[in-house]
Amino acid sequence: MEEYAREPCPWRIVDDCGGAFTMGTIGGGIFQAIKGFRNSPVGVNHRLRGSLTAIKTRAPQLGGSFAVWGGLFSMIDCSMVQVRGKEDPWNSITSGALTGAILAARSPQFAEDPSQLPSSQLPSSPFGDYRQYQ
Repeated sequence: MEEYAREPCPWRIVDDCGGAFTMGTIGGGIFQAIKGFRNSPVGVNHRLRGSLTAIKTRAPQLGGSFAVWGGLFSMIDCSMVQVRGKEDPWNSITSGALTGAILAARSPQFAEDPSQLPSSQLPSSPFGDYRQYQ
């Protein structure tokens, strides 16, 4: 399996972090170019300037967000390899789940009031809105 013949763990984190930054910057640049072009005033010069401004301001931020995700994923993956002593797909699965959980815990909804998170995920009741009595 070629996937598991990668760099050793300390360098894998840097490699994945850089790859994620590059992917986020390029993908974000393309997306922001289209968004900046569409949201600019009429006229080719205005649209091209708006597109370039959107790329310069937003693409590095998206790249940084991707780099955080990639670095966190790789750190958890390397930790799982060290703890379990083997490198298999379960490490990647667990790393993805834990990365998603850690990044979701940073969201404003959870940070505001953690007690509100479970009640908003409950299924609706057939007898009406149960949240009005809380």
